[in-house]
Amino acid sequence: MIPLKSRAATDELADRVARLARGIRVAPKFSTILSWWTGYPLRRVPVEADRLDVVDEHEGMLLGLEPGTEVLRRNGVFVPLNAEGPHLAAIKSLIHVPRLGLTPEQLVLLRDGAVPIGELIPDAPRGTHYAIEIDGPREPQAPAIMSRGTLYPGGMPAVLADEIVFWRVLRDRAPQHGVLLPRPVPTSVPVW
Repeated sequence: MIPLKSRAATDELADRVARLARGIRVAPKFSTILSWWTGYPLRRVPVEADRLDVVDEHEGMLLGLEPGTEVLRRNGVFVPLNAEGPHLAAIKSLIHVPRLGLTPEQLVLLRDGAVPIGELIPDAPRGTHYAIEIDGPREPQAPAIMSRGTLYPGGMPAVLADEIVFWRVLRDRAPQHGVLLPRPVPTSVPVW
């Protein structure tokens, strides 16, 4: 009997999930790895208006804040930059605005809601808590990867983001193996 699908073909989506999850874990920004994977720039579209809220005990612990501290809650999706395309990923963020150190112009962009927070604080290091595959149907609009990351501008946690990548991203395109992110430039360090 001749198999209809090779094992390699049936495991291709699993390989893509593993590759993108690894990329999310090491990428400096979630939007950077997602844009690299899809092959085109993305934009954030608010799902609902940003709102002020307070952190609970668990959220406060993750952000180094007292429970009840005021934060900005954002809920949005990523779509192709120049098109009304499908939702590629969803992101929910808790933002402690005073720690961002934004200029007045950046605060206007933050309130506008279309700019990903990582682009407003591009030098802020990102720490990824996890990036894992979600069990469920592998339909284009279904969640495929769930991740959580924290941005640390000035060394203090300021943004806690829960991210979902939809199967559409993994089914439509997989970049060829190659350089995922720019490699650091080696520098010589004097040894005394």
